[in-house]
Amino acid sequence: MEDQEIDVRGILNLLRRRASLIMATLVVCLGIAGIALFALTPIYSASTLILVDTSRNALIDPDAQVSSASSENARVDSEVEILRSDTVLLNVIDRQRLLSDDEFGVRLGLREQVLAFLRLGDADLPQGDAAVQSVLNRVKAAVSVQRRGLTYLISVQARSEQPQKAAELANTVAEAYIQDQMQSKIEGVLAAREVLDARLQLARENIGRSEEQFDSFINQNIDQLAAEPGSSVADLRDDLQSITGSREELQALSQTVSQAAASRDWSSLVAQLESDALAELDAQRQTLAADLSGAGSGSPAAINLRQELASVEAAMAERADQALTDLRSQVAELDDRASGLRQQMRSDVLSSDLPVDVLTQLYEFQQSADLARTQYQSLLARSADLQVQSELQIADSRIVSRALPPASPAFPNPQLILLMAGFAGLGLGIGLAFVYENFVGGFTSESQLNLVTRLPVIGDIPLQRLNADAQSAAETLISAPLSQFSESIRRARAVVDQHLRRVRGADAGPMTLKGPDGNGVVVMVSSSVPDEGKTTVALSLARAYAQSGKKTLIIDCDLRRPAIHKNLGIESEFGLFEYLAGRTEGESLSSIILQDEDTGLSVVVGSKRSDIPTDQLITSEAFARLIAAAVKNFEVVILDTPPVLPVVDGLYLSQYADAVVFVVRWSSTAQAEVRNALGRLDQAKNPEAPMLAILNQQVRSQSRYGKNYDGYYEG
Repeated sequence: MEDQEIDVRGILNLLRRRASLIMATLVVCLGIAGIALFALTPIYSASTLILVDTSRNALIDPDAQVSSASSENARVDSEVEILRSDTVLLNVIDRQRLLSDDEFGVRLGLREQVLAFLRLGDADLPQGDAAVQSVLNRVKAAVSVQRRGLTYLISVQARSEQPQKAAELANTVAEAYIQDQMQSKIEGVLAAREVLDARLQLARENIGRSEEQFDSFINQNIDQLAAEPGSSVADLRDDLQSITGSREELQALSQTVSQAAASRDWSSLVAQLESDALAELDAQRQTLAADLSGAGSGSPAAINLRQELASVEAAMAERADQALTDLRSQVAELDDRASGLRQQMRSDVLSSDLPVDVLTQLYEFQQSADLARTQYQSLLARSADLQVQSELQIADSRIVSRALPPASPAFPNPQLILLMAGFAGLGLGIGLAFVYENFVGGFTSESQLNLVTRLPVIGDIPLQRLNADAQSAAETLISAPLSQFSESIRRARAVVDQHLRRVRGADAGPMTLKGPDGNGVVVMVSSSVPDEGKTTVALSLARAYAQSGKKTLIIDCDLRRPAIHKNLGIESEFGLFEYLAGRTEGESLSSIILQDEDTGLSVVVGSKRSDIPTDQLITSEAFARLIAAAVKNFEVVILDTPPVLPVVDGLYLSQYADAVVFVVRWSSTAQAEVRNALGRLDQAKNPEAPMLAILNQQVRSQSRYGKNYDGYYEG
């Protein structure tokens, strides 16, 4: 369970180590957001609120519509779709003249501009329906309509680069929708009235045919009907014919007078109406017209004559209207008298003693006429109601809140965008820090090193702070043998021993690493790049072996940058370079071996840099003899080799190694470099030689110290 605990301090240390990466990512994200805010065009949003009255307002018969809750919801949803329809938006385009608008008007789209710039298309503006469609698409993108929850309220939102235009667009959409709704209701009523008018004409024709059939029957049987005792049918027919003739004369006179009055034919009016008052007015008119023709057109007398002439003509027109009204009243009176005579005639006929077949036929005519008249009256009343209803329609929706020009843009929101950019930059920076630590950058744990390299990890060596007098961290094994650093080195030595014994097999005793041939083991210490603490690890490991009683030799094989002599604080005139180059006084190994006074460790230093290619020295017979002599005289030979990637020497040296200790600096060495170096070593080394990884200079948190029980080791 302890292994699953979250190392909070480790996470905080990671964030501290990668603070520069996190801050850089945060600054970049905020910078991009700032540039975007500066480059984006402000968009203003205005909203109009519409209330839908589902009762379907009608001033005539307002209680006729009864609806359910489900139908009302469907009605409101339908109104939302109508508001989004092309018909309403095209009306808005026409009202606002958006075809020539700078923001919504006809222009090339981004795709067309790019194609025109690349000379892959024409730069001509769309025309006709294509132009209207392009503007319609922009208006659709700028207008959104949605229902407010389950209420009967519909919100119309419009977006524009100008606040005033956004408000006007939202209000215009609402007004166009309400006008369209009103017009649709009126057109629906008028369409119904047109259907009724067609039926009215049929009903009128049916009445006429019924009347004609009855009158025709009476005319055909008038002699027989008149012969009936006490019958007055003949007299009634004569009176009806006389009234009908008079009506036709008055109707013809009424039409003639109406035409003459419309055309201001005063002479014809006087002749037709034969009115003394109208004749006197016409005489005055003629006199005034004659006087006006003799007067000057601009004189005061002419002006007065025109006024008097207009007054006389107005009086004549009034007299003509009155006479026309009287004529129409007389026609209506004659119609009533004729209708009364027909009814009386029909009553007399039906009450007479006629044959049954004749009476039956008369009853059929009578019933047919009555039904046609009843239907006609019903249709006429409904047609009149529809006419009034079309004039008294009101919209089912109304604007309850008109849009006002917004004071601030709805997009972009600087505070929100910067806040989101800040959170995104911080999150991205932390994510990059974890990715860099765990996948791209350095290794921060033994498990991570093992997972990536697939090598056994023999331990992690903590970062050792040097005192002012200390020359190397390797001195800690002497000055602080119970420190965590010293314990980690001894633990690494123990793991190396275990792997070496597995390689040597049963022939290696528990207390010695020598093989059956009596030769010691060669442990190569290497790294991928410089400055990973490889020399410190090699020297510390060699001292640990020497302190354990093993006869140990360390050879500084880094002929490019020898450093062991500096760590030990010793100088020698002759070292490995001089030995391999043949510049020493003797050819034996003992001639270049120095002693570490503190531990008894034998050392071959490389105090001088090589002035010739070092791979030539490493691959020489002299170096092979040196290694052969070393393994015969020592139990453990430690080779401090140069880094693998910049120098090829390590690949040649790995052929002598019985085990390779690969040093990786904590949270520093790039994973790609480690994998690259290990791949090269794996191909160059002895196949049986184990390759072991060690994590060096680890910075440990307090929680990690607690887990490693520093008080126990040091106390």
